[in-house]
Amino acid sequence: MSTQPQLSSLADSLASLPAPERQKILNSLPDAVNRDLLYTWRFWARANQILPGTAGAADPREDWRFWCVLAGRGFGKTRTGAETVREWARNPKERILLIAPTASDVREIQLEGPSGLLNCYPPGQRPDYNPSRHLLTFPSGAIGFTRSAEEPERLRGPQFTKFWADEIGAWSSLEAAWDQIMFGFRLPDSKIQGVITTTPKPLKIIRELLANPSTVITRGSSYDNRGWLSSAFFESVIKRYEGTRLGRQEINAELLDDTPGALWTLRMIDAHRIRFADIQSDKIVRIVIAIDPAVSAEEGSDETGIIVAALVKSGHVLIIEDLSCKESPLGWARIIAEAYFRHKADRVVAEVNNGGDLVEANLRAAAPNVAFRKIWASRGKLVRAEPVATLYERGMVHHVGPFQKLEDQLCSYVPGVKKSPDRMDALVFAVTELAIDEEQKPYRIQMGEMVQISPI
Repeated sequence: MSTQPQLSSLADSLASLPAPERQKILNSLPDAVNRDLLYTWRFWARANQILPGTAGAADPREDWRFWCVLAGRGFGKTRTGAETVREWARNPKERILLIAPTASDVREIQLEGPSGLLNCYPPGQRPDYNPSRHLLTFPSGAIGFTRSAEEPERLRGPQFTKFWADEIGAWSSLEAAWDQIMFGFRLPDSKIQGVITTTPKPLKIIRELLANPSTVITRGSSYDNRGWLSSAFFESVIKRYEGTRLGRQEINAELLDDTPGALWTLRMIDAHRIRFADIQSDKIVRIVIAIDPAVSAEEGSDETGIIVAALVKSGHVLIIEDLSCKESPLGWARIIAEAYFRHKADRVVAEVNNGGDLVEANLRAAAPNVAFRKIWASRGKLVRAEPVATLYERGMVHHVGPFQKLEDQLCSYVPGVKKSPDRMDALVFAVTELAIDEEQKPYRIQMGEMVQISPI
């Protein structure tokens, strides 16, 4: 097992030269060579993107079985996998499996995407792709099979010598599909190898791969390929998620473990996450905005937790918006008032232990007619949080899209070890108001009935 450093490509080195010197080098090359450079992977690839054990690779090792590329968004994982297949396919005896989370991922990402296999070849030299047969025929005579991880049983037939598994962390039937891939490695007199390109997730198979002495490991982040990515991607995406739990996984490619003792896990949240487009407004019974007010808005003080949540007819709860902020009392009151009318909310609920009647007074100053309910947090944080976490385990709370900072707080909160954070507290108030608090029974379906209701 080995880990490679991040090394620049020949294209990076050429691009770093002064323009006159760079142009002189290009002008010295025959036109045919310049044209070929567009499709010469070893010119564009960083050393840690080149097949281990081949010329220019960061890792010279040849006796490996699995090459595990754990990298962030924009690193070039797809191109690395596609070019690896292209390299293998020079041998006419190879039978290569390409597999991705879904059938559309195989076609739209592995094959036909901007970095997909078909676009790695010069015009007129592409392999022949027969989508109805899920079959690739390479110029050398090598054969490729395309499969979806959603249908592991369809992996029973083909025998192959190489495979490219993309984004295994997103496979819905990971263990079943992986088992069938391993059974497909049964051709004699062949060098059996596989490349796995994925964002790392704390899954059993990924851990087993990392512990396997026959695995070569490449790690990389979104920053490794920054020179070839749009500035807008870094401004609008990377900066937004930097420092969050999701950013550490998706940008820096960290393998994040669930925090021991935490009431929530990212897997628990991901399993029931929905899109905003999936919400049916006519199914919404009630909307509340919950506040966990900060004592002050000074630098270093806590944020004011503000969560918008809805109860639907099935008894499930939707977390719609996280508006938590570090604002003055009038500042956060205005944010809540705007959200109250925008969402046509039914009520604002707030813990008033710290601020007493000042919380309501601040809110009334911004919106006099807002329906408001005080919460006196007489019970301990753990007693209040556990029933909410249980609803998550039952699949009855759905995050509408990603809420990175909120989810970081949920997944890192260990009762008795650290202070409960503001966003999490506001979420607990909201879910309790909608689905747990006995005083709110007239507004919702009974808890005993909710367990039997199908997901939304």
